[in-house]
Amino acid sequence: MKTRINKTVAVVLVVLATLMLAVMPAAAQEAPPNTITVTGNGSAVGTPDIANITIGVEIFNTDLNAAFTEANTRIDSIINGVVEAGVTREDVRTTNLNIFLDRFGGPFPMMEMDPSSSGMGQAEPQPTFVVSNQVRITVRDVNNVANVINAAVDAGANNIFGLDYGIEDRAELESAARADAVADARERAEELAELTGVTLGSVVSVREVGSGFGPMMDFAESQAQGGGGAVLEPGTLSVNTSVVITYAIDG
Repeated sequence: MKTRINKTVAVVLVVLATLMLAVMPAAAQEAPPNTITVTGNGSAVGTPDIANITIGVEIFNTDLNAAFTEANTRIDSIINGVVEAGVTREDVRTTNLNIFLDRFGGPFPMMEMDPSSSGMGQAEPQPTFVVSNQVRITVRDVNNVANVINAAVDAGANNIFGLDYGIEDRAELESAARADAVADARERAEELAELTGVTLGSVVSVREVGSGFGPMMDFAESQAQGGGGAVLEPGTLSVNTSVVITYAIDG
């Protein structure tokens, strides 16, 4: 019985050894060649051709109907004002309509006279309704953004935020950024090859690892001047991308 087990073990070992010898040459053939892997970074700069901004109104009143009516009247005037300034109605979209009760009396609680003294008494908060209505506006002529904002303020807007310049079609910039990233990767790989005394071969693999879009500098800042208008600077925007490229080493 023991002899039979020993023979079985020996047969298994021989089979395993044979399989290993058969696999080793194939593995040697499939092993990747010596390579150099680098990350290239690229960017392309463009000028904004579109802008988005949120404009709205916020009304405080102890009478809900009065607050709601005033907010609706003002936002309607604001929409008409920006349309007259060059915005199409299709580019105006309501993004927020909010009503809530402020039990602490709104931004400026009323002060009541204290009969027992000659001064102002303790504030008596009076519940106040707050109604806000906001629209998101797309301006397709960046040179007209200031005029649109001024028109909205003249129509009663007291809530403006989220001014964001952009480029509507970024495909051309993205292609330019990729080309820049590939060139950067090639330059890095050639430098590494020269430093290590090898010859750079063909591309083995390429992978795009990230892309981004943002301003080259701070922009879209508005400020009031003596003339009472918005001062804006669109600046420039950049598209950034990175690629990882693996090159073969020849020789």
